[in-house]
Amino acid sequence: MGSPSCTRRRDLEPRADPQDLRASHIKPWADCDTDAERLDVFNGLLLAPQLDAAFDRGFVTIDDAGRVIVSGLLDPASRQVLGLDRPLWVQRLVDPHRAFLAWHRERVFRGRTTVSGE
Repeated sequence: MGSPSCTRRRDLEPRADPQDLRASHIKPWADCDTDAERLDVFNGLLLAPQLDAAFDRGFVTIDDAGRVIVSGLLDPASRQVLGLDRPLWVQRLVDPHRAFLAWHRERVFRGRTTVSGE
């Protein structure tokens, strides 16, 4: 995940210590068709640990504009604990990220949607 094309902003958790961020695969390795897809730098985001877990489990996703979308299955208390009770977004997304994120929205994301902070 060291490539400059990887999303580097910590927009999903601005208080996160940079050394605590996790390289999160958008499309899990087990679901990738090739090694090239597994290692594609656009198949990754840097996330705080709690958001990495929520993203992996489908409780949050990201739309093509970079807005964080929260599953309606996540209760208000959990949203607050995870910092999802305010608008969040990822900047500097490019089309290759968007292709992986579309896959995530279709295959991983759970249930109805609301934008973070709503």
